[in-house]
Amino acid sequence: MSSWTPLWPAFPGAELSPRAPAAYRAAVDVQKVVYPHNPHETDELELRIGDYIYLNTEVVDSSSDGWAEGISWLTGSTGHLPVNYTERTAESDAWTLHRVVQLSKSVASSLTSAEDLDIVDGRSISTEPEERQHTAHPEIIEGSSFEESEQSVEKYLRQTLKPCLELPSVQLLNNHNLSHQHNPNTPTIEITTNMSSCSTSMSKQPVDEILVEPPAAQPPRPDDTLSVHSDHSLHPGSLDASHAKNRKIYIMRHGERVDFTFGTWIPYCFDEFGNYMRKDLNMPKTLPRRKNSPEGWQNDSPLTNVGVYQANLIGQALFEAQVQIDHVYCSPSYRCIQTCTSALEGLQLTGKHKIKLEPGLFEWMAWYPSGVPDWLNKNELIEAKYDVDLDYEPVQPGSDLTVRLKESTEQFYERNHDVILQLLEQTTGNILVVAHATTLDTCSRQLTGGVPRSTNELRQVIHKIPYCSLATVEQVDGVWKLVEPECLPVTHSKNPRFEWNALSAT
Repeated sequence: MSSWTPLWPAFPGAELSPRAPAAYRAAVDVQKVVYPHNPHETDELELRIGDYIYLNTEVVDSSSDGWAEGISWLTGSTGHLPVNYTERTAESDAWTLHRVVQLSKSVASSLTSAEDLDIVDGRSISTEPEERQHTAHPEIIEGSSFEESEQSVEKYLRQTLKPCLELPSVQLLNNHNLSHQHNPNTPTIEITTNMSSCSTSMSKQPVDEILVEPPAAQPPRPDDTLSVHSDHSLHPGSLDASHAKNRKIYIMRHGERVDFTFGTWIPYCFDEFGNYMRKDLNMPKTLPRRKNSPEGWQNDSPLTNVGVYQANLIGQALFEAQVQIDHVYCSPSYRCIQTCTSALEGLQLTGKHKIKLEPGLFEWMAWYPSGVPDWLNKNELIEAKYDVDLDYEPVQPGSDLTVRLKESTEQFYERNHDVILQLLEQTTGNILVVAHATTLDTCSRQLTGGVPRSTNELRQVIHKIPYCSLATVEQVDGVWKLVEPECLPVTHSKNPRFEWNALSAT
């Protein structure tokens, strides 16, 4: 008998009672988080992959903007969230399995009853073992003889322990087959029968002992928080040869920008002589000199200090993952140049790769009806100590963008795709591209066999690409595919501005 308890959080003002779940289920949907969301307002709910959200169906149906109030299964917090960042799932996904209590002495009988349910945390054991979010370890109380329950025990152990240990086989040993041979490199579960040492006949009952042999060491996954990737004694040659030789493109969005963080900042941060004055610690301490200041910063925003640090964290993670970079290309936007420089510092490649400025990687020109932004020129960047390649000839010069002010979404995709194809043709090895949120999709979609998105689809995609997001495209057997990045993403919550005089308010 299994004891399942749904974790029913109450909406404000609701009281839970033994009969509350039925009424609660009638008005609430359980949604699984499919995209993370970082709150931008105090009343928004943070969405984390692996969490479940309780949403009031009436509120969702009446919402005019796609947002609704929900409750997090992980934290119990309440807040507003974009509903399209979640998807409907079974209520049982949010249940917790506390214990399995066997009601008969037969292991087989008890297991059969559990298998009739055929679910573990709402997932089908037979069809979706790899998608289970949680793994329960029920207790086996008593049991029949080994010979009678051998097959059921084997199946049971496969279902409950295999997802954790990824075991390819289960060995059942008794006093007569302890010499059973097996591959020493294959992790196994050994089940033996020991007799009690008590002298009385009543105490001589078989006691099942489960010995779990540790699995062989596996290569680290990129999403391991404590990963041996951080051990730099590992030589890159130890990696899988076929995986190491595949060519890759790393496409990265720039970090947090000043104008989106502080809004209208230029009138407050420059005096009448055009001198920059920092108004917040998250603003840059200084800005490079440019011929068109401060107006030039209007469409060419710098990064915040948090944005610079975000980029450095990504670089550090790529360094720990022993990522090799052979060529570096960057949008001429100042925020992208800052991001690229900081990422290269984290990669410990400062001075080893010059940044090649490629105007063809710039954003959709339909967003710039007044014309191409007045970027910092190469001399101004060199004066500001940025290591740009003065000899690089762009695939698409900045002057070509002036005739693209009314380019369609499809033309925008074609422009970025054409740039990537030419860069691949001109080079060998791995490429790092640092540009904009759209770039992660426009530079990879057609390369991996997709078609350009519509304007509405593109707008929906870029909302799911936060600052310093990283996409990896790998060439496998001649075919380019999106693959999981070698490093973890970077997430931070928005920190509201502190007004000190609020403490003196009455």
